[in-house]
This record gives sequence, structure tokens and C-alpha cells, in this order.
Amino acid sequence: MLFRPSIRCRQPQSGPILFSPRFIISSSKTLYLPIRNYATPRECKSKPRVPLQRSQAASVALNPPSTTHPPPLSLPEKLPDLPRYKNYFRVGKAYGVFYKTGLKAIWTNYKLARALPNHIFSSGQAKVHQAVRHGLLSRADFQLIRRTRRDINKVPLFALIWLICGGFTPLIVIFFTGAVPRTIWIPKQVQKAREEAERRRSKSRKESVFLFAGPPRRSDIESMPDEPQRNALKSYAQSLGLYPAWWDRWIPTLVPTSLIKRRVYRRLGELEVDDFAIERDGGAGKMAGEEVRMACEERGIDILRKEERNLRMDLERWMERGEERDKNADEKIRYSIGTGK
Repeated sequence: MLFRPSIRCRQPQSGPILFSPRFIISSSKTLYLPIRNYATPRECKSKPRVPLQRSQAASVALNPPSTTHPPPLSLPEKLPDLPRYKNYFRVGKAYGVFYKTGLKAIWTNYKLARALPNHIFSSGQAKVHQAVRHGLLSRADFQLIRRTRRDINKVPLFALIWLICGGFTPLIVIFFTGAVPRTIWIPKQVQKAREEAERRRSKSRKESVFLFAGPPRRSDIESMPDEPQRNALKSYAQSLGLYPAWWDRWIPTLVPTSLIKRRVYRRLGELEVDDFAIERDGGAGKMAGEEVRMACEERGIDILRKEERNLRMDLERWMERGEERDKNADEKIRYSIGTGK
């Protein structure tokens, strides 16, 4: 439970406090200031400690703050009467406001994450997962910690890009989406990243003999022979976007399989905890639309050209597949309405 810090006012001692007479010298006379007496202390305006009650509403527990998403980008319309350079200046100013707002959002998220109980933000992944399962953190808190850590690690590289490219940054960051914090992704970046992810997933499904809409449990991977296991790890890592696209030609030939396995297992652990938190805090039906899309993305489910209602159904089927309640959930997700095939 969080507490507001109390402010203690130091009470001045009673009794006269004498000041030596001061004077102001003017052109004609000397003006003496009166002696001031503070015999009565000022009233203390400190407030008692009031515990902050954290809301347990389903929408609050499921959905992290809106600052974890990119702010809206409002580009000015091109005015034919203005010179071209002035129109470019207005567009650049709008992008500057967008990036400034997104970077401020990272700082806001950092302060919110640091305010969580038991200094959980500075703890390791295992302790965070344990706190979620024990009910100390909601799904919103869990996602806030994940996204804040991810964005903070990318700020230095984005700052370097900004220093080098300056006003051309919006044209450059499209090619370096992985190096940019999520809170400052422009709409073109979001669309391009999703199209690239679905293209890689489609390619992975054609090359792999395993037809999963998302990764299986760790025990399923460990039970495979060595060669099929390497192919499966490559397929899952590729479909979930756990490494850059230019790694595709090198995996698993040059990149160690242990590195890919570690990334896949890390994502599996995060998805397992996230599934648990979603079901406990209200279910996929009470999640915000953008949260549903991001949850499907993380699980390797295609989201383009799909309605929000179908995405919620796909997310619920994916969670049922993880609990072995529906063995045909993978095929239902794959051939659900609006896959764009």
C-alpha cells in the first residue's frame, strides 16, 4: 500500500524576535522601519498521511496507462499559399511535438513503475512474475514494468539517431524501428512493423512443419529431437519477432541456438504470466482495443484486416490452447475471419 509523504512544518519558537532597526535613506529624510514581533506561531498546514487505495476495477487492472502507447500525431494540412519550406517547417514542428510528448511519456511511465510497492521495478524477472501470481501486481502493472524497461533501454540509441539526423529523423527511424521506443513510433512505423511481422510469420509457417498459431510450452520444445528443435526455435523466434529480420539468413547457422532458445523461453514465460493475469483480472473481453491488438501481436497472431471482435476471440482461443481445453484452437485462429489470405 502506498502512502503520500507527509510534510512536517517546524513550529517557530514563541517569544519576541527583534530585528535591529533598518532605515532607508532618501533625498530628504531617514525613514525607520518598525520592529516586528512574531509572538504567535504560524498555523501548520501539513496534511495527515492518507493511504492511496489502488483501484481494482477490471478495466484499470487489465489495461496499463495510455502513456505506454504512442501519442496521437497531428500533421498540419499543406497550405498552397505558403512556400514549400514553411510547410516543411510546420510538419517538422508537429513531429517535434510528437517526439517530445513520447519521451515525456517514458519518464511518466518510469515514475509510475518506480512507485509500485516493494521496489518491484528494480527486481528481476522471476520476482516480477512471482508478484503477479501472488496478486501483488495486476496485469496493468506487469505490462507497465515490461514496456518501461524496454523503452528506457532504447532511449540512448534513439537520442544518437536524433543528434545525427536532426529534422530527418522521421524519415530514418522507419528503417530502425527496433531501435526506437514504442511510445514514439509514428503511425507508419506501427503499420510497417505489423506488415513485416505478418510476412515473416507467413514465411515461417511455410518453411516449418509445425503449424502453431503461437509457441507451445517449454516442455513441448524440450521433447523434440535436436534438428527439429532448432528448426522449431527458429520458426517461433521468427514468427514472434524476437530478432531482427536481417538475421533470417544466419539462423541457425551462425547464431548460437542457445541464444534463440533463451529468447524464446523468456517470451514463453512472459506470455504464461500475462495469460494468467488476463484471466484473473477480468478476461480478454474487458481489455481495450489496442491492448487486444498488442496481446495478439506478442502471441504471433495476425491482426491486420481483422475486426476487434475477431481478435478477442482469437486471443481467448490462444489462451484455451495453452490450457489444453481446445486442441483445435490453432487451426481456428489460423482460419478465423479476416486473415487476409
